[in-house]
Amino acid sequence: MALPSWKKVLVVDLGFLGDTVHSIPALRALAQSGAQVDVMTTSVGAELLALVPEVSRSWIVPLAKPSPPPWRHLGTLRAIRAEKYCAALTFSGSDRNLFCAALSGAGERIAVISRQRWWLPILRLTRKLSPGSRISPLFEQRLDTLRKLGWSGCAPGWSWSYPRGVNSALPSNAVYLSVSAFGSIHKEWPLKFWAEAIRLVLKVRPATNFIVGFANSSREKIRAQNLAECAGSSQLHILNQAISLTELASLLHKVDLFAGLDSGVLHLAMAMGKPTVSVFRDYQRSQEWVPRGIDHKVVKRPCECDIQKRNLCGQEAKCLAAIPPQEVADAMLALLPSTQAIL
Repeated sequence: MALPSWKKVLVVDLGFLGDTVHSIPALRALAQSGAQVDVMTTSVGAELLALVPEVSRSWIVPLAKPSPPPWRHLGTLRAIRAEKYCAALTFSGSDRNLFCAALSGAGERIAVISRQRWWLPILRLTRKLSPGSRISPLFEQRLDTLRKLGWSGCAPGWSWSYPRGVNSALPSNAVYLSVSAFGSIHKEWPLKFWAEAIRLVLKVRPATNFIVGFANSSREKIRAQNLAECAGSSQLHILNQAISLTELASLLHKVDLFAGLDSGVLHLAMAMGKPTVSVFRDYQRSQEWVPRGIDHKVVKRPCECDIQKRNLCGQEAKCLAAIPPQEVADAMLALLPSTQAIL
């Protein structure tokens, strides 16, 4: 059985960087079935999807943390309704995604329902799908949703198209470090531990260069600068200014290894085929986000806050602070290219 012969499909995907990364294989599968694929997404999502040739158009809803009230994007919904899409589909059961899919005016309005709400029966959804296995990676769950709709193709993975003029010159033997987590300080590993892990790697692989970038955020910039002061190494290079997502993607494409936090940048590096080392709290449903395979090493600890469903940590995640720098350094050393000179 094949997917319906939709000519124009709207995918409602109002998430941030990590969510968008995990939607791309499913978006590509829809496009390869012959449909024009447009996406209702956030500003960050639209910037990333501009690198995906199969996505025809992005409808931008400028969400942030906290997000604006839903009525602020009613104008976008009116314009979407005028497009008369054959189908609107959302892989996420968040309230905003459900309402946007239901109000899209598409011929078919399909949503994955992750939990029941009293108001669901009044939404004009034509088909409600149950979520897939929550132990599978999120991108696999979204492909499973397409399988429930008749898709039977091969998983297309990720593909990127960089605009001309994007140039990220890098030193050789480069590791990209991501030390700040957007919107969640409890995903962050202490900077002094990152500095010690850098020193431990350089003892074994002195030719390694560490690159640290930051988003357009004063907090992230300050953390990057504080890491440089703490590490005190000429092998640690802090970028001069915030970089765009397009520039970040180009930079990640050229490094040898990514090391960082449970964040959207980790998922982008994974999707670009880079080996990764990541520091994780072992929380409920973290399996959806953890990179899999021999090229990915995950250093994690149980999260007591998640177990007890309350914040026990204050301003620093106690579970992550229990991870010693040597463990992260060993993971990086295991994945660095074997051709690099070793003392």
